[in-house]
Amino acid sequence: MAFSLMPGYDRINVVADLELVAAMRDKDLGDRIRTYPRFITGGGPDFGFAIQTGTTWRIGSAGGDDPYGARIGLASHLRVESRERETDPDVRRAMLAAADKLDPESGEQLAKDEWEIGPRRYRLIRVEKFILLGDRVMEPPRPTDVDPPDTDAALLQDHLIDPLAPAGVWEARMRLNLVGWVPPLPEPVPEAVMMEARHAIRTHPGVVLLPPEFNVVEFEGDSLRNITGADGPARARTNLAFHFVEALPRIREWEGDPATPAELAVWKKAAEQVEASPGPVFEVLGRRYCIVRVSRMMRLGRDGPEGPRPSDQERYGWPRNPQPQS
Repeated sequence: MAFSLMPGYDRINVVADLELVAAMRDKDLGDRIRTYPRFITGGGPDFGFAIQTGTTWRIGSAGGDDPYGARIGLASHLRVESRERETDPDVRRAMLAAADKLDPESGEQLAKDEWEIGPRRYRLIRVEKFILLGDRVMEPPRPTDVDPPDTDAALLQDHLIDPLAPAGVWEARMRLNLVGWVPPLPEPVPEAVMMEARHAIRTHPGVVLLPPEFNVVEFEGDSLRNITGADGPARARTNLAFHFVEALPRIREWEGDPATPAELAVWKKAAEQVEASPGPVFEVLGRRYCIVRVSRMMRLGRDGPEGPRPSDQERYGWPRNPQPQS
């Protein structure tokens, strides 16, 4: 079956009269670009998979650490969909056959990143993360950032990939600035990695912005340490409170040094302080924490979203050895 190319992959549909909420978000973005004018990397890319039906692409899942794990996620999706939704027996068999190659009971995984099964095309995707930076300050949540109602929103399930969705002037400026952006990488950077990054700019010149994540970081002198995160600022605050009353006691138990009742009481009070604070900065137990907004983007090309790059598994994954695509 022939699948259509992606309409408008390299265009931005700038609209002067956005609907009210979108206009407020675009204004917030403009305010933040002026205050936090630089990009820094938000960590390694996320991996997942997208599904094409007709001319439409939607994200099936994102948030995987490496291509290997994203293929496992796709295999799980194919098995569930074949059992619960697919009615065509031939398509069902093809879905299960693909799943068995992506997540075999024994042997090596087939490192194949695109599958055409019945009326749908499945592709592994690559999501880049970045943070806006001001004068040594990372961007906090914006006034229009709210927690999504779906608790799985961080995985972007069923998110429409639409480069032609109405965009404001500031979103357009952001996307144009990201077209040629290559995240700074720790030295030494292999030449192959830089070549892949430059190649992606040519083959996937379109950029769309995806819903953000929110990380909670702890300041340790001049360095930062990630503590937890969430798909919304309120959940990020709740997860920081959870860190004190659930995570720290469990860590101490695993270390064979259970917390004392006095320590548990101190951590409980710290959690209550966090929950009572509006944030995004929290000063508790002599430590400083902050909620940071992590923006996400995806590159698009003529044939749809960008997939994993050749060096991604070695660079971001565990030392696995999946069977190469034949």
